[in-house]
Amino acid sequence: MKLDGRFTNDHLEIRDFSGRAGDGTVQASGDVGLAADSGFPMSIAIKLDRARLARSEAITSVVSGTLNITNSAQAGGLIKGDLRLPETRYRVAWQGGTDIRQLTGVRRKGEGTDLLDQRIAERKAAAAPKPWKLDIRVRADNEIYVTGMGLDSEWKTNMRVTGTATDPRVVGEVEAIRGRYSFSGHQFDLEQGLISFNGPMMNPTLQIKAQTRIDTVTAGIQVTGSAQQPDIAFISTPTLPQDEILARILFGDNVANLSATQAIQLAAALNGLRGGSGGLNPMGKLQGATGLDRIGIVGGDEATGRSTSLAVGQHISNNIYVEVITDSKGFTATQLEIALSKTLSLLSKTGTNAGSSANLRYSKDY
Repeated sequence: MKLDGRFTNDHLEIRDFSGRAGDGTVQASGDVGLAADSGFPMSIAIKLDRARLARSEAITSVVSGTLNITNSAQAGGLIKGDLRLPETRYRVAWQGGTDIRQLTGVRRKGEGTDLLDQRIAERKAAAAPKPWKLDIRVRADNEIYVTGMGLDSEWKTNMRVTGTATDPRVVGEVEAIRGRYSFSGHQFDLEQGLISFNGPMMNPTLQIKAQTRIDTVTAGIQVTGSAQQPDIAFISTPTLPQDEILARILFGDNVANLSATQAIQLAAALNGLRGGSGGLNPMGKLQGATGLDRIGIVGGDEATGRSTSLAVGQHISNNIYVEVITDSKGFTATQLEIALSKTLSLLSKTGTNAGSSANLRYSKDY
């Protein structure tokens, strides 16, 4: 980056600020007042041209547009802008163990007992600047890619962010252009995808529907409600009961033909969806108690002689994942995955009747 500025008494003139952010650029100019009695007046204009503001395994974002940052004793601070997102990529990842319990009865030593400390805290609160107001428009005609956990989709958005920096308010929508979702060996087409914001940023309303064809039935998953309280349901044409639809999705068969093990898994899945975090979900409870990353039941495989089996998996490091599959007839298979880079993995598999194999897997988002 490069900065050309001049100080004059309590005034800083930013003649030119320029820097590179990925393959894009950031430019700025303006004035900053350093006097407290005048309220630290400020006026800065910022221009972004395909500036890469985020780059990680979870999210990558390129931004173009303008921002104007102003502040005055009369009007307060304001961040106003018009931004476009030429390219944004977000990878959905399962986050295990994210629930943090709040401890009760915690008291800091000396808290609320020293009168001088209370007066100092009151003065700091009185002198603290008011929250910056926001008025930012965010648009993207396409190229918002959301992938991971079976999802491969592209979205667009048109939103306006108002409120303050400490309490942002969002109005607008994020809408799916295309998408597919892979689950239980089936590929669902994203028929509808709409995330609507009208106030709190963290609790938008959802309207998402994905469908696939299984034999003579069109089965699908529908998500409505809000982000904090989603309502997940299974839909079909012709109309079938919820357990029947899920049985066809999971096992490709009528609910009356399921084995006892498959019926247990079906009941656990339905109760987990209906009851949320408080519902009966034996697999989830077992997974949480053991600390394993994955516990699940997989269907049989005639090629290897495997019947319905139990699969358990664990990440033993950031780059190594081990999974063991076993059934009641003595079949056992072990799979080892070693991530050599972000795109290249080494897969090794050995099984009772399937022998051993090793191969390289290359995957990259485009």
